[in-house]
Amino acid sequence: MKNFYLLIMCFLVSVASNAQNEDLEQEIMNYSDSKSQLISKGRKLLLDSFMEENIQKVRKIKDYLVTEIEDEDYVALYPSEEWMILYWTGEYYALMDMVLEFSEEDFAEFQRKITPEKDQLYFKLVERSMAEIEELESKIIASSLEQEQKDFLILHLNYMVSGEPLNTVPQEDINEMADLYLDKYSSGKFHDYVRNNIRFRFKSSNWGFGFEFFSGYGIFNGEISDQYNNHAPMGVALDVEYKNFTLFLRNYIGFSKTLRDREFDQGTWEKGAAVLVFLPEASIGYSVLENDKLKLSPFAGIGAAAVSPITADVEKRPELEDLQIGFSTAYTLGVNLNMKLGWETGTLIPNEKTYWFVRLRYGYTIPQFDDYPGYNGNVHTLTLGIGGIVRGVKRDL
Repeated sequence: MKNFYLLIMCFLVSVASNAQNEDLEQEIMNYSDSKSQLISKGRKLLLDSFMEENIQKVRKIKDYLVTEIEDEDYVALYPSEEWMILYWTGEYYALMDMVLEFSEEDFAEFQRKITPEKDQLYFKLVERSMAEIEELESKIIASSLEQEQKDFLILHLNYMVSGEPLNTVPQEDINEMADLYLDKYSSGKFHDYVRNNIRFRFKSSNWGFGFEFFSGYGIFNGEISDQYNNHAPMGVALDVEYKNFTLFLRNYIGFSKTLRDREFDQGTWEKGAAVLVFLPEASIGYSVLENDKLKLSPFAGIGAAAVSPITADVEKRPELEDLQIGFSTAYTLGVNLNMKLGWETGTLIPNEKTYWFVRLRYGYTIPQFDDYPGYNGNVHTLTLGIGGIVRGVKRDL
């Protein structure tokens, strides 16, 4: 009997649940007057009216959407859409007020609202405005606005149609228009807005960083040239730039050979033995010439110098370690020439200070080998390298 009552209860619950689902399904099917749907239909009607060139109706629909439908939770028209419509309806004072009053707080508020379904409204507004921009500009010029207001609206209109979604006008062209406006109205009502929101010009950061892989040829001069032959180096360099100054940090390793037998207490270091030449360097350069092709920088600095048997020979004959010359202080000076390659740097914002280069470098190094009689002299180096320089960019207000 108990099981019978349990079955009856389960049946009744199932029937009630099915009835509730049917009611909910019917409610969903009949749900046709939601605010989201009103906005969607209103935007479609506005777009159709705009394409039919019925600007009077466009204005009525726009007013209805933004005053009767849009609220703290729903967006009926994005600001950029409403601004474009106001150009067509000729509501210039409302347009200027909206543009100037729109703030980061307003933008953040829009982000939390329920937005319209994606459609072609803004695309068509911009597309037609671009196609008929001369007509829109003529209406602005013929209006009763002050000249400063007219110039601002024409600039702002060109800025609106220049970017997304068509990207028909380069930003640099807009920047030139903005420069003319700022020069003409140096302290006007719209000055700060134009500088901060329309003119987007960037300049290179004061700081830059670079690298180089190089090889070349090194020539010994003086007494040391009687001990070792000239050598071929390999190395890597890091650059740290600040304005016109560059700190060069270079790791130079040359490969040479002995020119004669060298007698020492534990034996003889034979002629023709492999030798390593170390010339690490930290130097400061200053750019005396730079354009889009070349950068010329004399430099001077300090480092170290050493000449030693190669590691493999020292492992076989540990006594050879005593024959190392240096590490001793070394002074260096010379000239650095970067030949800019013009390859695409991948930067999203144009930056003439970021580039790939081929580097030709002459250096004159003076090792302080005074503690090693018979080894005084200097080193001439000529290297050819490839590398790159990267500088960040910052907004030029």
